[in-house]
Amino acid sequence: MAEKNRVLDKELRHALNEEDCYTIMDFLMVEFSDRKDYHYNYYFDTPERSLSKHNTTLRLRTVVKDHDISYHLTLKVPTIDEDTHLEYHERLDEKEMRLLAYNNKLPHGEIAELTSIHGGKVQLVNVIKVNRVFAMYMDQQVFFDRISHRGRIYFEIGTRIDQTKNGDTERLINQFKGLLNKFDIIFKQAERRSVKFR
Repeated sequence: MAEKNRVLDKELRHALNEEDCYTIMDFLMVEFSDRKDYHYNYYFDTPERSLSKHNTTLRLRTVVKDHDISYHLTLKVPTIDEDTHLEYHERLDEKEMRLLAYNNKLPHGEIAELTSIHGGKVQLVNVIKVNRVFAMYMDQQVFFDRISHRGRIYFEIGTRIDQTKNGDTERLINQFKGLLNKFDIIFKQAERRSVKFR
């Protein structure tokens, strides 16, 4: 049975060129590891593409850390606050992951029951590989992503703010933007991957 939870999540992501990405990573003393931390993102939509039309994301993520593999299903539903989504999370087992990734079969659980959002029928529309590394900047965790899609490489920096736990949202937003400002970069929210990589 899928393990579930919900998060009110504000995610800031900024697209970087390769040079800027590695410059900031050097400043924070981190580097990508092709073998230590990467994940595959499987994006799903309805046959009519109604999720993308409503700024909603349904993603299955296979996470490889060292020699451990885990599977996570996430449904992101937009809220009235900019760049903020109500996220439904379920931890899947390998059988559930394979049935969804290869047969478009949603596992039993809260996300499958939200048929008012996805109608009960979904299909795989995209797969993206991401190498991710985390770093601390002041009291905030940021992440760097090296994104592989159809033979091209893209870079992003980002941070996530759990608004169900954190009453310090504005300070953390400004702190993240301040990190970019150190390198003469003005923050611009990156386009959602479910939209950008079609």
